[in-house]
Amino acid sequence: MNIIELVKDILQQFPKISEVCNDIHIDFTDDTPTNYGLSSTGDSLISSDILGGQTRQHNFILYAVYQSMNDFDRMSNSGVLLELQMWLESYADKHRDTTFITITEDEERTGVLEKLTCANGMIYAIPNENTNDTVQYQLQIAAQYQI
Repeated sequence: MNIIELVKDILQQFPKISEVCNDIHIDFTDDTPTNYGLSSTGDSLISSDILGGQTRQHNFILYAVYQSMNDFDRMSNSGVLLELQMWLESYADKHRDTTFITITEDEERTGVLEKLTCANGMIYAIPNENTNDTVQYQLQIAAQYQI
């Protein structure tokens, strides 16, 4: 399991995920309500030690498509994203999950999730150009891990 699969798995463990999401796609989302898309935006080295250990950060954008008929819908959407953000940020503190990070085709190294941070749960797009239909939100997620 790599860091992308791990974060998708963690998102699927959110207690309210079945209420708000039919499926979490990788790198795309449908423009119908209750679809999420997890897009990887890059991995970067934060620090390394002389033994070859590394602290890395992988960045994601989670796109969420919700119904947006009225203010009640949009307030509910924002509330769920806020709950998801807070739940994700507390996840790494409670669970020290291990994943395997493929460095090359020949080598796998064990990675340990250290921290998840989230920001900017905001409207990103109106896919059908009609706010009475659906709106797409984005939530920026950063997963920091050790290998």
